[in-house]
Amino acid sequence: MQPIGKILKSKRESLGMTLLDMEKRIKIERQHITRIENNDFNALPNPDYAVSFIKRYAESVNLNADHLLAEHHDELPRYKMTAKEARKSLQTHPVQEKHQLTPLLKLIGLTALVCTLLWLIAVYLFPHEREWQAASINPSRNLAGEAEPNQKKAVKDEKNQQVRSQQKKIKQPSETTIQYQSFDGTKLSYTVKTEEALQLRIQSKTPVRLQISTDQKQLSTYQKVTDRTVRMDKDISTLTLVVSNAAEMSVSLNDKKVDVPHDAENLITRTYQFNIMK
Repeated sequence: MQPIGKILKSKRESLGMTLLDMEKRIKIERQHITRIENNDFNALPNPDYAVSFIKRYAESVNLNADHLLAEHHDELPRYKMTAKEARKSLQTHPVQEKHQLTPLLKLIGLTALVCTLLWLIAVYLFPHEREWQAASINPSRNLAGEAEPNQKKAVKDEKNQQVRSQQKKIKQPSETTIQYQSFDGTKLSYTVKTEEALQLRIQSKTPVRLQISTDQKQLSTYQKVTDRTVRMDKDISTLTLVVSNAAEMSVSLNDKKVDVPHDAENLITRTYQFNIMK
């Protein structure tokens, strides 16, 4: 005949239940369930709990608890543990852990105390150098020494003020200005003031054809342009731009948009003449 614990375990496993499932079902810790399945009843907190635990276990797996207990009566523990002994057995493990931790805590406290004492000894034996400086025989020397930092600060402030004054005198780079001059029916004339190299940008909703020339010399020709940026030499004095199919086009120099008078807005071909002044 199989032991009662093995019968219970076999029934649990046949139902596909894990120890965790059983623990949740009968509210008994897994370690106690394992002891019941191993017939290790004396390892329970109180061996007298064995009958109660077995009954709950058997009923949860659809076994006849009373019949099972009667049939395996000889396997059940005969020793009766008092309630006081049961409580003591449950408290043994925490108490042992407390006794094990006590020496460690004492060691940590002793180490901290030794480190603190060493630090205090070092502070008193090796103070900062400034504490060992002897008093000056001539008090006037101390006054002179105190005046030196103030003099250095005054000199530094004066230098900073000179630097700020020089920075104010430095001229900021001039911005590019574009001024419309005239329109003779075919050519738009502008005056451009700048100290920087010109950067020409053409943007158009429909592709356009470009001809760019500087100082009466043709620079380049571009076909089917919708967005193009061309950088010019800094020393040029004139810039001519001829644009075909220019109805929906805009021109800018150094990110400054070139205004077009109303009379020239509908021209198919536009000629821009920029006279550049430094």
